[in-house]
Amino acid sequence: MDTRRRLVRIGSVLAVPILWFVASRFGLIPGLPSPGAVTTAYIAEFDRLDFWISTIQSTIRVLVSFAVAALVGIPLGLAIGRYSAFADLTFPALEMLRPIPPIAWIPFTILVLPAAELSIMFITFLGAFFPILLNTVQGARSVEVGYSRAAQSLGAGSFQTFRHVIYPGALPAIHAGMIVGMGLAWVNLIAAEMVAGGTGLGFLTWSAYTSGSYAVIIVGIITIGLLGAASSTLVRWFANWQIGWQEVEAA
Repeated sequence: MDTRRRLVRIGSVLAVPILWFVASRFGLIPGLPSPGAVTTAYIAEFDRLDFWISTIQSTIRVLVSFAVAALVGIPLGLAIGRYSAFADLTFPALEMLRPIPPIAWIPFTILVLPAAELSIMFITFLGAFFPILLNTVQGARSVEVGYSRAAQSLGAGSFQTFRHVIYPGALPAIHAGMIVGMGLAWVNLIAAEMVAGGTGLGFLTWSAYTSGSYAVIIVGIITIGLLGAASSTLVRWFANWQIGWQEVEAA
């Protein structure tokens, strides 16, 4: 990455606290805590065990739910993308479930699942699952049929064709879905923790709102944003490692 791009990116990040300071200093957003007040609240939160427990618990929930979503969504998406009979059997039902918002699932999961923890992780799983599934389906369908026929003409069996032609060809789309899915996993997690959880960053942020601790609300928002960005960066690194054969401009 050249120097100019680095400076532009640094400027983009620095613009956020500058605009925040201006908005709080001149009262452009009533009730918005100043950066100094939030910094003081952040330092205070670092000394609280509940903050660290919430941060670790939310991170574990996201990573576990995301891993399960990938393990289920990728094979299922590849099968739907390549086998029309299987797609006709499964895809219409999945498409009916996809538009249901996470908040609508919360009462159902509380009633059906035996523990609140499972409810939160299931809703988080849904956030990652559908983007991964849909992008995998599209990626599998985008692989030209001629490549599969060429591999089979050289003696490759069905599994070898799937493993060495279909899967690598679908990888760019799969990883795009994983990046989107990681972001939506955090969205669903925070919504579930606010409603159904007694712990986690979502619950911490909502508790700060109900108690009028507006600076702590910003602390929770910033922490969620930092963890979400770090999680997406890990997925991007993993994607670049898996598709290093593809010539792409460095992001």
